[in-house]
Amino acid sequence: MSLSYTDLIEIRAQARVLLGLTAIAWLIHWINWGLLGGWLNRAFGLRPRTFWGLVGIACSPFLHVKGSHLPGNTRVFLLLGWFVLLLGMHLFYIVTIAIALFSGIGVWLFGKSRGLYVGASGITYGYRGFLLIYGITAGDAIAFILAIVSGFLYRDRILGSQYASSGILPGHRVRMAWDGHLFGFGGGILVGLLLSDMRLS
Repeated sequence: MSLSYTDLIEIRAQARVLLGLTAIAWLIHWINWGLLGGWLNRAFGLRPRTFWGLVGIACSPFLHVKGSHLPGNTRVFLLLGWFVLLLGMHLFYIVTIAIALFSGIGVWLFGKSRGLYVGASGITYGYRGFLLIYGITAGDAIAFILAIVSGFLYRDRILGSQYASSGILPGHRVRMAWDGHLFGFGGGILVGLLLSDMRLS
């Protein structure tokens, strides 16, 4: 089956959104660590229960620590972000913004005192929660298939099993901000339930 002109336009739009957001994160990362020595993390990271820390709710998903943090998040964001985009461009924006807010506010309210949170992991875990719940409850065949695929691919990551280095619950191998993952995952579930209810209504 060949792709129509409309399909090609939609694919190009999806690629432009995903690659554009990824390019912004990588550019910020290069400036942050290549020129400023990580100053942006200290200045704009999410610090729980501080007034300036509220800025981190919007900024922290674009900030990462050195090493494999950004490459790992990039791989998951491109795949799961594309899965969400397959369900609709407008839905992608709603889901992403809602998850970022839910995860950020949750960490700001309940995160570790004097902690510094950065990274897009809250959003990627939110995508996992959203795809699983929306696929089960929305009554959409494509969403259901995407729920099965994403659940199978990231089954170890969700609870931070012995094979994964991060998850939504603390564990002996979990080295990252599991609480940020938890609030992102919960936000994804909540958004999935609300949107599926609206769709069925």
